[in-house]
Amino acid sequence: MTKIRDFDKVAGSWDEEPRRVKVATEIATAIKNTLSLSTGWDAMDIGCGTGLVTVELAPYVGSITGIDSSCAMLEQLGEKVKASGNTNIKTALCDLSAGQLPEGKFHLIVSAMTLHHIKDPETLLSSLISRLYPGGWIALADLEAEDGSFHEDPTGVFHHGFSRTALTTLLESSGYVAISITKATIMQKGDRTYPVLLAVAQS
Repeated sequence: MTKIRDFDKVAGSWDEEPRRVKVATEIATAIKNTLSLSTGWDAMDIGCGTGLVTVELAPYVGSITGIDSSCAMLEQLGEKVKASGNTNIKTALCDLSAGQLPEGKFHLIVSAMTLHHIKDPETLLSSLISRLYPGGWIALADLEAEDGSFHEDPTGVFHHGFSRTALTTLLESSGYVAISITKATIMQKGDRTYPVLLAVAQS
């Protein structure tokens, strides 16, 4: 049985991997290029980690709440917020696997490289749609289905990416409409390349 990964242990060095910073920036760019973001929107970044995507999107929305199950990851994001003086980023400690989500409604919910760590993504997506305003958007970026070689340590990995068909089925069965799936970026690890898909859909 796959165990939950302890992200607290790697939070302090997470941003030291250039590949992670690069892919987060490219995912955020893909979201900005796909959706017409508004400074009137309240957004939520689920599984935000150290906030690499959160910080990139913050200038383009009214507020963004980064949620994660790792205290240490959120502390790293908190330090970035403090250093930048940013006033529209909030954080919330939530265990997504237990269905925990902050109160309130959102115009946009984003996720970057989090869904493959969720054992039951359909249940999560069904709960997220209830937190979106009518017509609100979800934007999910994750690995396209791969052979399991991406993660050297499979701890906390419940899915080896998702095919476009699987993502579409997950979103449709959770009640989303206007589904669109594109390639957000490509991750390079050694001599292997791994496409990252961006799925956007409306409540």
